This record gives sequence, C-alpha cells and structure tokens, in this order.
Amino acid sequence: MWRFIGLRYSLDRKADHLLAFLSRLSTAGLVLGVALLVVVLSVMNGFDREMRERILSLVPHVTVKPWSAEEDWGAMAEVARNQPGVAADIQEIGGSYVNEFPAMLSRGRSMEPALVYGVDAAVESRVSGLARFVDLQTLTNTDGTATPVIIGAGLAKQLKVSRGDNLNLVTPASAQKAQNVNFQRLFVADILESGTEIDQRLVLMDLYAARAVGLDSTIGLRLSLVDVFSARQTAWELRNQLGFHYQYSDWTSQLGNLYHAIQMSRNLVVVMLLAVVAVAVFNIVSTLVMVVHEKESDIAILRSQGATPGHIIKIFLLYGAVIGLVGVLAGGVLGALGAWVITDVVALIERLTGTQFLQGDVYPITYLPSDLRLSDWLMVCGVSYLICLLATLYPAWRAAKVQPATVLSYR
Repeated sequence: MWRFIGLRYSLDRKADHLLAFLSRLSTAGLVLGVALLVVVLSVMNGFDREMRERILSLVPHVTVKPWSAEEDWGAMAEVARNQPGVAADIQEIGGSYVNEFPAMLSRGRSMEPALVYGVDAAVESRVSGLARFVDLQTLTNTDGTATPVIIGAGLAKQLKVSRGDNLNLVTPASAQKAQNVNFQRLFVADILESGTEIDQRLVLMDLYAARAVGLDSTIGLRLSLVDVFSARQTAWELRNQLGFHYQYSDWTSQLGNLYHAIQMSRNLVVVMLLAVVAVAVFNIVSTLVMVVHEKESDIAILRSQGATPGHIIKIFLLYGAVIGLVGVLAGGVLGALGAWVITDVVALIERLTGTQFLQGDVYPITYLPSDLRLSDWLMVCGVSYLICLLATLYPAWRAAKVQPATVLSYR
C-alpha cells in the first residue's frame, strides 16, 4: 500500500503548480550538479592520463650520468639495465643514451631558451614515445654544413621557423677560448607537435653531435620504467648500489610538482562540485517539506484508517528516492555524454573563434582531454543518490509526526 501511494505522489502531475515548479527546479539543479561533476572528473582524469601516457613517455623516467669520463660505464650500465622494473626494451637493446644540456636558440633578433636532448635515433624510437610524433631518423640526415635538429612546435612558433629553415644554437664556450659563447649552425629537420608543454622548450639532436657542442655535458643512461611512479625509488636503489660516482635524476624533479598539482586540483574540484550537489539536494528537502505540509490532510486520513508512522515515513522516503533517482540518472547520462564530446566541442569552438584556451607555456597540454571512467561515474551517481536518500529523512520524519486529530479538526 505504501509503495503505491509513494509512487503516486512522486508521479502526480496534478499537484500544486508552485510545488510542481519547485520540484522540477530542484531536480534540474541535481541533474546539473551531477552532470558537471561527471564532466569535470573526466577532464581531470584526462589530464592525469595524458601526464602518464603522453608527457612521461617523452622524457627519461630515470637518468644516470657519470661525474667524469673515467667512471666504469660498463658496470654502471649493467647494474642499471637489470634493475627491477626497467622496461624490457631497455634490457634487450642494452641501454638508451641521452645527452642533456640547456642552450639558447637564435634566429635574427629572436632568441629563446631551450633544452637540448642528444639521442640515438635508432634506439630512442624503441624506448620512448617520441617516434609517435616525429621521424627521429631525420637527425642523421646532414649535409655537412649544418646540424639537423627537431624542435618543439612552441619554439618554432616563437622563432618563426619551419622545416628546412636555419637557426643558431648558442652555448657557453670553454675557458680556453677568447669568446664567451659558441655558435652552432642548425637546420630544422622536423617539428615536434606533441600537444604538451615539452613543445615549448625541447630540441632533439643526434647524440654525438650534442656531445660535441655541449660544454661539460656527459652522456647518460636513460631508463624507461614499467611503473613510472617507481622512478624515485629506482633512482634511490641505484644510488645505493652504484654509489656517489654518478648523477641520478628522475622525472619527479622536473614534473613531479605538476603531477601533484593535477591530483590536488582533482580533489578540490570534487569537493566543490559535491557542494553544488548538496545545495541541489537541500532544494529537494525544502520541496519535500512543502509537499508534507500540502499533504497533511491525506496523511491524517491515512493515519485514521490504520497507517502507522512507519508507513508514512516509507511513503515519503519513496517519494524522495524517486525524485533523487530521476535526477541522478539524468545527470549521470548527461554528464557521460558531455564527457564524451567535450574534447571535440572545445576544439570546434577554438577553430571557430581562432582562440586557444590552453596555452602550451601555461598548461601541460594544449587541448582539453577527457577520460570517462566507469568507477568514477558509479561513485558520483552513488554518492549523490545517497545524499538524496539521507536528505529525505527529515521530511519523512516530519510527515510521521502529523497528528490526525489536530489536522482534521481544522478541515
């Protein structure tokens, strides 16, 4: 009996116009809150995914460099390659080597800071994600007059260069030279467009060409790990095994703060949008209280016919549960659709307006990613629905406290 009455109340279209309007308004607020929470969570998950799968695939997870050329390279490489957690390709190939140093790029009156990575093209294409965006073999195509390089799209835009253009690499000179800087003639063999902040500063060069121009730079062993989040632990274990004759660095020293910022932003956004859902639920509470007031005579009649306070509580709990279920499911479906299309919608708006919302020199990537996860969708819908159920307890309790004699005496 109480189930039939509860469903009839929740589906009644002949209710007071004001109550019907307020009920729809509160339900719409719940739908909007849940949808926003699903979309924003998917966007933050997208940033997290791109950080792990795109950005971290382009940089060394762990790098080991000798302090001097006299160190035992063979022993170091053997220990590092066989460290637990190192990717199978690194162990099979025997190592991926990188030579890294800061420099300046100049063309005409323009000058930009850059980070030069000297890489072995044949090996690097197997152990990093760079080969997905550029042809690393172009680094070996030289005419003898200029060194081929691959530069990031952000650098190319700042320097106004394109494929085939020439520019200069400026590095400090050794103490024995009269001039303070060295100039190396370069030509742009390809442009790296990864859609990440790396495009703003990275210059790729052949490993030994970079060694020739980089003052006091040493070639290091680059390690790619199966679990990128074990990089700091792996570097620490290598330090314990190899000692302090080598330099150890991992990706967390450069990008760790960025990753933690993404995680913190995600948690803050979840709390803020759950507050939006809570506000929408409070609107449902106020609507239910007004419904209880309107239905006092019906409640009194039911009580006089034998309905217990427990039956009345169940009726209004079912009423609130149906409203909450409709709002949460509609919000969940709308949020899933929004998360599915938001990347394309934002890209379309950028093309139509000619405006780029995410600048590479400010944000880690230059597009809005989205990664809808079933676990997050279920968590958002489940928590929102639980809040709705808890919110209906007070109106249901108020309904059970209605005194039939008091109400009917004034009717």
